[in-house]
Amino acid sequence: MKKVKITKLGVAENPVYPTPNFNEYIQGSDNGNVSLPVEYWLEGYFMNEPVVGSSVLVNRTSRNGVTCGGSFFTSKVTKITDTGFETQNSIYQVDVISEENLD
Repeated sequence: MKKVKITKLGVAENPVYPTPNFNEYIQGSDNGNVSLPVEYWLEGYFMNEPVVGSSVLVNRTSRNGVTCGGSFFTSKVTKITDTGFETQNSIYQVDVISEENLD
């Protein structure tokens, strides 16, 4: 299982939902039909690797440096890159923190 840090680097070319500024986004609340702000990052465990056409699901352990359990999922992945992946709304960088072999 991979523990990862995922950072939103930017907005997709034609996003499905708008991206608010960080000060307009209320973490832990339903913000309606908006994407995450660009300053957003999280740590957690991949529940599935990024695959074009599917959402990425992460068992989140922290959000922007604050311990915060929960589930994080993206819109559908549109592209895998050298440093991460792109979705219908966002461009993400993935840094692997650790890998645990569950065999």
